[in-house]
Amino acid sequence: MKLENMLDLLDEKEPRVNLFLVHKVNSKKRRSFSVANPEITMEFEKNLLDIIKSELRSYQDMRVVPYNIIGCNDNIVEMAKVSEYNAVDLLKESLKNPSQKFRFDTCGFDFFVYKVYFTDSDEELFFFRKSKNFKTFQKGFVGRFIEGRFKKLADTNKLLATDETIDFVLDDKDIYIFQHLSFERVFDLNSKFLVQAKMVLDRVGDLSKIESFDKLRKSAMGNGNYVKRLAKLNDGDNANTATLFLEDLVQTQKVINEFNLDIEIDTKNNKMKFKDESQTSSYISLMQDAYYETLIGKVKGIDERR
Repeated sequence: MKLENMLDLLDEKEPRVNLFLVHKVNSKKRRSFSVANPEITMEFEKNLLDIIKSELRSYQDMRVVPYNIIGCNDNIVEMAKVSEYNAVDLLKESLKNPSQKFRFDTCGFDFFVYKVYFTDSDEELFFFRKSKNFKTFQKGFVGRFIEGRFKKLADTNKLLATDETIDFVLDDKDIYIFQHLSFERVFDLNSKFLVQAKMVLDRVGDLSKIESFDKLRKSAMGNGNYVKRLAKLNDGDNANTATLFLEDLVQTQKVINEFNLDIEIDTKNNKMKFKDESQTSSYISLMQDAYYETLIGKVKGIDERR
């Protein structure tokens, strides 16, 4: 469903909102979610609907592009498919069975889910926002003015804060991502990226053409940005790209010379040499086949989002 269709649905039907507070539970066996579903007033429900509609309006005319794990430009909405993320189904199941009794500590929740449903339709929309809590006040204090006098508020762990931002929204098929990092953190995608990056490095290492490859592996896996760049090379369209630079070292040497890269190739033994961490980004760019020259202006550049 397109964003403008979501807006039409909200305007034409009679939407209701359920508020869920979700805590991510990660163990060695499996990932799960702990969910609380507090009652909210009609006024709060209306406020949430106003926030949702306002956010949808602000994004509905922006260009929509496929989700890119490496990042995206400003004023762009990214889009992914629900079917690609098992955690979405797991979360939806958890929302159906919230805790009946829970210890209300707002510092213990990771994100909000605003579930929008309709009295005369089976459609459901799920809006996500990272939680706002008052951890910053736990060592200090927060209060308010009452008739000119400042009064400290007790039990700040029971305060809950929302704002006028939505990080992403999903229906039964599509995910529209407004805040790139929030989407990745809600579903703990970094662990998935690590697995995918390791698979790419395994393919490169199996060719045994890079001296001190273990040092390159350690440097790459220790940097979150490098991990994402490598992980993207594990999808279907890029599956064979990572090893291209090792299949023709003569052509790779031309790229190294053209872009003045500090990488040495031993053409006699058909090997490349990894010296230290200063070369890691260049090696990953070679795996991405990221070096280019424009067709018209002959301008050279590096596209690290490939």
